[in-house]
Amino acid sequence: MIEIDEIHVALGSVTEKNDIIENKFNLKKGTIYNLTGIKSRTIAKYNETAESLAIKACKKFKKNKLKNITHIISVTNTQNLRFPGISNFLSSKLALSQAHCLNLNLGCTGFVDALIISYGLVKNDKKSKILLVTSDTYSKFISKNNKATRCLFSDGAAATLISYKKKGFKLKKKIFKNSFNTEKDLSLIKDEINMNGPAVVSFALKDVIPEIKKLSKNVNCIFSHQAGKVVMSQIKNRINKKIFFPVNFSNYGNLVSSSIPLLLKQNMIRFKREKKFVICGFGVGLSASLALFYR
Repeated sequence: MIEIDEIHVALGSVTEKNDIIENKFNLKKGTIYNLTGIKSRTIAKYNETAESLAIKACKKFKKNKLKNITHIISVTNTQNLRFPGISNFLSSKLALSQAHCLNLNLGCTGFVDALIISYGLVKNDKKSKILLVTSDTYSKFISKNNKATRCLFSDGAAATLISYKKKGFKLKKKIFKNSFNTEKDLSLIKDEINMNGPAVVSFALKDVIPEIKKLSKNVNCIFSHQAGKVVMSQIKNRINKKIFFPVNFSNYGNLVSSSIPLLLKQNMIRFKREKKFVICGFGVGLSASLALFYR
């Protein structure tokens, strides 16, 4: 029914390793990796924004690939300008004057949410050709003195082309979860990101992982948001050992809505041949979005 044709990624230009933070806060070498499982993160330079990273990712496509785009869906929590949305900038930079621009203010569920919306658009009109772009620069909204949050998030963008294909994948089931009165547990307040780490982990363990476990029965593969060592190890321990469960957080940290498309790109050969798989995003909200697809 739909197919992901191609994915391109643009990461923050600076690679920040843990020793920078460990030295600043007089932490023992290896402390951050032992706690998070993350070795390094990609950080945007001062002149890199969510908008510029999104444009950079899209410009990696050959021009003919972007012909006849009907929709541009952008996903971000941290665009540089309050408005207009990133999709409007992309429309201008890519000369896509006829594209329907949609802007979603979403976090770690964003790619899954936009993929589900894309599925509905293509199902309604097989001629739809969608450019789905996720982009965030969380580092610009995290205090340099906030060692707990700073060591988790990376900056980057991903651009994904979605279109109709007769033998593409179909959406079999979707699940959405929201935890009440947790909006401030991962939020942007006065231009600074605040995160209640224990609350986010608790939500993942109590509300998200049980849904992943139920949805993953008889599937071959799970592509999950890369939330870090604690949550990812718990997911791995609770699913069937035969399920392919790729991870990349060790070298990339938490890329918010771009974590899943990067994971898909790195495992594209395997992804293209999968018959049944789950895609799962969870975080800001606190909320989760899961989708079961099959070919």
